[in-house]
Amino acid sequence: HRMPRVSLTNSWFVPRAGDPSARIQYVTPARGTNQLFVNDTRGILWATNTAGAAPTAYLDMRTANVGFTEPGSEAGLIGVAFHPNFAGEVTQAGYGTFYTNYTAARGSGTPTYLGNDNASHDNVVREWVVSNPGAATPNIVSSREVIRIGEFAANHNGGTIGFNPTAAIGSADYGKLYIGLGDGGGANDPRDNGQDLTNPLGKILRIDPLAGGAYGIPDDNPFTGQSGTLGEIWALGLRNPQQFSWDSSGRMFIADIGQAQLEEVNLGVAGANYGWPVREGTFAKMPDKGDTNVYTLPIDDATFGFTYPVAQYDHDEGDAISSGFLYEGSLVPELRGMYLLTDNTTGRMFYFDPNAALAGGTAPLSELRLTLGGDPYTFLTGEGYGGRVDLRLGIDAAGELYMLTKKDGDIFRFVTTVPEPGTWAMLTLGFGALGAQLRRRTIRTLA
Repeated sequence: HRMPRVSLTNSWFVPRAGDPSARIQYVTPARGTNQLFVNDTRGILWATNTAGAAPTAYLDMRTANVGFTEPGSEAGLIGVAFHPNFAGEVTQAGYGTFYTNYTAARGSGTPTYLGNDNASHDNVVREWVVSNPGAATPNIVSSREVIRIGEFAANHNGGTIGFNPTAAIGSADYGKLYIGLGDGGGANDPRDNGQDLTNPLGKILRIDPLAGGAYGIPDDNPFTGQSGTLGEIWALGLRNPQQFSWDSSGRMFIADIGQAQLEEVNLGVAGANYGWPVREGTFAKMPDKGDTNVYTLPIDDATFGFTYPVAQYDHDEGDAISSGFLYEGSLVPELRGMYLLTDNTTGRMFYFDPNAALAGGTAPLSELRLTLGGDPYTFLTGEGYGGRVDLRLGIDAAGELYMLTKKDGDIFRFVTTVPEPGTWAMLTLGFGALGAQLRRRTIRTLA
């Protein structure tokens, strides 16, 4: 699949909130408005819009008296979600309501879970209600904690929180908040949280934040009412699902950062077990936490009931998947129907057709080439951020994509395609089968 280069335009510059980098994480739309929000992990939520308005500070977690702390690593203001009725009917639930996902200092609140295991910090989802949705400056009328979870390490906090944008009013999924949580940190999931149904870490949670009390557990969650499980769990077996998204058909895609070998994209399915820490991509891992190799799947693998990724790539091509969306905009028609993903450290960008994996196995990936001002462009250009690019994608309500990195405050938008010179061959990567000798030195066969 040969794709022309995609041209970028520099849409905004987000002010830097401290050190030489910008630390901006995601671009998130607010349904019912033309607003776009950009979270800086150091605590500022910036507001702009699709017309390119200069970003203004919408919310500063550092001065909000909510216990906010940003000790570095993967902490800080890591996610934001707007209720589907944020700018809708004034008399209906969710009007003016949005949520932030952030790290809070130990002792600044009482954890819902793992209060005896929060040596590093707490992860908090907080609800905010404003009286003037759509305005550049919010009039905040209330704020409350929804859920707080203790974290024993600084990394693998998750990031994205979100509502299924395709869920219709009155449907079972309308107004349900999904929360991505990593396995708690450290290498190789030292506490096996990913497979522990009594522990919220290494999971996607699904809750009803407006059900009364702190939140409600939906009746249709896969483990609701089962003894020895947390009813909030919607899916399990994840290492570090920093980002997830939906397409217009309601398919959910989860970008899960791997350990030493593989990065993966999973289809979100209620009750699915994606295998971590005993699986990495479509390969097995050993119980020995010091063993970073991957192995062929055992003969009886089907009996375990794991759900495998629709796409994956290995560490010869990148290091950590950081974001992904199915493109459904109109500016770059050649990309419609393709899932685009970014690699955190290298700044490379890949795409694949999810339908290519529907018959089983994983879809092959291709690399997307970019131009800026008519010249070939890579996000490795310019200053670095801690030895990595930290490239991420955002999306607006029209399905158009934006690119941003923590190394600077620039946000780029995909605008068109340009002819691909014959000397610039499109790199097609055989990640689908991972059979092209990609990491033979680290793939072992089980005896």
